[in-house]
Amino acid sequence: MPRVFHFEDNGAVVTMEDAYRILAALGPMPAEALAPMADYGLSDSNIGRYHGLPSCTITDLRKHWGIDGDP
Repeated sequence: MPRVFHFEDNGAVVTMEDAYRILAALGPMPAEALAPMADYGLSDSNIGRYHGLPSCTITDLRKHWGIDGDP
């Protein structure tokens, strides 16, 4: 069974495999990598395509970290 962790505020579950994939794509400070791209006006779809992640993952991360953007 894959290991999972829960975001504290909304109960979303992410497998450890997904967490490692997110870290590999966005680096060791993923929120700090995601925020400027959202500030530049890139959509979650464009950010996801650039980093090789599904746009729904970008949307979920943005919402979890309170980063405004364009889904």
